[in-house]
Amino acid sequence: MSGNNFFKYIFAVVVIFLVGYTIYVIFQNKTDMYNYNPDQTSTLTNIQTDLRLAIADMDTINPLLTNNRNVIEITKMIYEPLVTLSENYELQYRLAEEVGKTDDLTYIVKLRKGVLWEDKTNFTAYDVKFTMDLIINNNISKVYNENLRYVSRWEVIDDNTIKIYLSEPVPFFEYNLTFPIMSERYYEGQDFVTTDKIAIGTGMFKISEMSSNVIKLIPNDLYWDTSRKPMATEININLYKTMGEVYSAFKNGEIDILSLQANNIEEYIGSLGYRKTEYKSREYEFLAFNTASNEVLSDPNTRKALSLVIDKNSLITSCVGKGYVSSNFSLDMGNWLYTRDLNVMQDLEQANQILTSIGWEKINGLWQRRIEGRLQRLEFSLTIDSNNPTRVGVAENIKQQFANFGVPVSILYYSSDNYIKALNNREYECILTGMQVGYSPNLNTFFGEQNLANYHNQEVTEIMNVINNTSDKNLLYEKYGRLYDIYLEEVPYIGLYRNTDIIVCNQSLVGNITANTFNIYHNIEQWYRQ
Repeated sequence: MSGNNFFKYIFAVVVIFLVGYTIYVIFQNKTDMYNYNPDQTSTLTNIQTDLRLAIADMDTINPLLTNNRNVIEITKMIYEPLVTLSENYELQYRLAEEVGKTDDLTYIVKLRKGVLWEDKTNFTAYDVKFTMDLIINNNISKVYNENLRYVSRWEVIDDNTIKIYLSEPVPFFEYNLTFPIMSERYYEGQDFVTTDKIAIGTGMFKISEMSSNVIKLIPNDLYWDTSRKPMATEININLYKTMGEVYSAFKNGEIDILSLQANNIEEYIGSLGYRKTEYKSREYEFLAFNTASNEVLSDPNTRKALSLVIDKNSLITSCVGKGYVSSNFSLDMGNWLYTRDLNVMQDLEQANQILTSIGWEKINGLWQRRIEGRLQRLEFSLTIDSNNPTRVGVAENIKQQFANFGVPVSILYYSSDNYIKALNNREYECILTGMQVGYSPNLNTFFGEQNLANYHNQEVTEIMNVINNTSDKNLLYEKYGRLYDIYLEEVPYIGLYRNTDIIVCNQSLVGNITANTFNIYHNIEQWYRQ
């Protein structure tokens, strides 16, 4: 290679390197820009560190006395529980450091050390006892009474330990320890219900000002969890008399985030200028077969075929409308142990194949079979509460869908009292019912000894015994997975639908919004406005 060619070669290599490096820098800067997650040390000038929330028709800011949903949501940032729940309803320790189960009726709660109240006094087991006394003995909280329904007594072991005794076993009892803890010393000599003292907390934020129009929160500089230092320097909670005023304020850009249950929100806030996220909520509707009621419904293959007849999406559109989604299992609102989609869609061809394979045939448009010389028809009765107009419409829709498939369904219209009696005594062939699903992954209603389907399967019984007596995550994943397999094959229930809630956010709000029915303010320490 000549001298000139050598220098040309070196020059070309340098140029290629510089061009490549320039492209890399440009790409990296863009990547950094898109992935940028500013924190409280950010110097960006367009970040605003005040957040704006709202409460309509506030009763009290005291978390044990309020019945206001907005207050309950907001006070989770100020007053902490022993345990909380993550975005997927998994248990997380807060003021408790450990919850140990010594037997079916006894729990030892070890408390976190070094936690301070806003007045710089120490958080102790006596604060937990004081709070439980208020909830159980004084019966002051409509929201948290149910959490401690089966607690018979409790005692302080030392400053950092409390023992809780139950009157009967409660699967996943730890999930009930989500009530906010109040300071015993702060309320010494006070009537908790009538005092005008504003409760102090141990949470990430504290109340700095309170008037008839606004409650101002600022970061709690004594907060024990230093890994969650918030970006927001203040949160202004605007107080309104009605939700109509809240909607107007949101449309005017005065509120950053709202939690709504209204299905037709466009009617109130329009359809532009905000982000909307729907998430599955707790009201779950389903059919329960009484598997012990007759020989037709006792057959799992027949029940599986019946589960393939209903078009749930058509049912929702016709009978309940917006704000509902199809659902085939109680945990599908995002629970960490709901590990795969169990929704069953309409498949009439497969339903035909299953029934034909087990001896049913269509005669004159109806499914029938011969049993010991007699002709048996595939039919059943459906019990409903006649005073529930939505369920009446749903039942009649289901009846029509089954009739189109060749399965007659007779609807039994019961009064509310007789419906409840039939439900409690399992006096039905099939019943249309529903429930507010709990936060824990407890499935005793569906698979326990007194389950709604009178359903018995030895393997399921063994699985439930393991589930109710272990906290081993890997074992729980395994057992729930097997339970799902059996559920899809034996079909003691047909899930229908559940309701949804809605979060709407102002376009200026930046952050990871991962709301669920337990807490809409997950990750609020990372939120800001721009």
